[in-house]
Amino acid sequence: MAAPAPVLAGRYTLSSILGEGAYGVVAAAFDSVKGDKVAVKRIRSVLETYPMAVRILREVKFNRLLRGHENLVQLRDLLLPSDVRTFQDTFLVFDVMPCDLSKVINSQARLNSDNIKFLMFQLLRGLLYLHRADVLHRDLKPSNLLVDSDCLLKICDLGLARAAFRTDEDDVYFWTTYVQTRWYRAPELVMPHSTNYTTAIDIWAAGCIFAELFLRRPLFPGKDHEDQVRRIIRLTGKPGPDVISRLRHTSMEALVAKQPPSPPLDWARLFPKATVEELQLMRGMLEFDPLKRLTAADALRHPYFAEWRESLGVGPAPPVLEAKDFEFETRVAARNPAAMDAIRAEMVSEIAEFHPDRKEELLGAAGIGAHPPSSGHLQAPDQHKEFSDALDGGNEVRKRNNLTMPLPVFGRVAASQVRSQVGVRSGTLPESQMAALAAAQRERNSRAADAMQD
Repeated sequence: MAAPAPVLAGRYTLSSILGEGAYGVVAAAFDSVKGDKVAVKRIRSVLETYPMAVRILREVKFNRLLRGHENLVQLRDLLLPSDVRTFQDTFLVFDVMPCDLSKVINSQARLNSDNIKFLMFQLLRGLLYLHRADVLHRDLKPSNLLVDSDCLLKICDLGLARAAFRTDEDDVYFWTTYVQTRWYRAPELVMPHSTNYTTAIDIWAAGCIFAELFLRRPLFPGKDHEDQVRRIIRLTGKPGPDVISRLRHTSMEALVAKQPPSPPLDWARLFPKATVEELQLMRGMLEFDPLKRLTAADALRHPYFAEWRESLGVGPAPPVLEAKDFEFETRVAARNPAAMDAIRAEMVSEIAEFHPDRKEELLGAAGIGAHPPSSGHLQAPDQHKEFSDALDGGNEVRKRNNLTMPLPVFGRVAASQVRSQVGVRSGTLPESQMAALAAAQRERNSRAADAMQD
């Protein structure tokens, strides 16, 4: 058996900066081993605060465990640090996609009806995969959907995803203050500290994105929580007392109850370019009552998607996630002095999953488990430092590339053409199986709602 290929310190060569934000930078790079382009996401000081470390570790775990679906961005690698006991930045290597859907929506790029249908099919296809794995994305919005000029779409940023076996609420700061994401929150999730939600929240967000592809602006750009609720009810109509009582949030119930009775708006006037099928599907996804809202399987069964479903199928079945993979979130309390050491050890273990030939050395350097502790240094060049130096000294690269890449220009898309371009891993599920998937998800959501009532 041939020995594994050595880890190359210079495997990834920086080519341009794709974007920069408060937490880090995303760079385009060339992978000399695979011979293709990748995106390297550098997250600064990830191990300085417990909430950020948990979020990034969660993103890494979900991406690794859920690899294998064409409509989820693939995590390909985690770069090796030279000292596993002191590194602070984390470098994630993903598929490269030139643009996100937010930039397309906010540009003059044309979106025809075929483009919109194919984009929504892929979004729902990715959501079906997540929801079959009992995973909620929780942060769906156009900027978390990557696209290319072939109109291919990949869901990214699983840092706020949540597995169904998690029962405690987290990310309170996020849910309270992250204003833009509020625009895509389902009614049951609008108010801070709301905990009674299911996978139906992702379908609501997808419905908002569906509407935005026609409007070229957000559907519900609420200024605050109360304004958000008013805007939603203006479109959907005021829900009945039974739906209001199921919200299980005193402030939210009072806010909805005091809204004046109002019939739904005329959706055809609001979306004059949408077909009857598109309006029907959109309304099903934007149903105020989460128990009546379409599931991902329901939406994909709609005749609107027949051509794509019959040609591309719904993708592979997901793996079964286990609670033990996420025990790190509850194993050590955030205020425990040992919390950050535990999170660092968990991150090193994740890095080792991408470097099996160095696993013993990595775990030993970190002093994890039965592995004897060492100095913490790896016997290899520091990939972190090498890439950091390239980024930090990349002013000329930044100027030359202007931090932008060309917007994709979508042409006509046809199922037969796309089928030949992507690696389809499974054909269309029979109608009976699609119906069973939809029924199973509705049953899980209903049980979750009943449990919350209790």
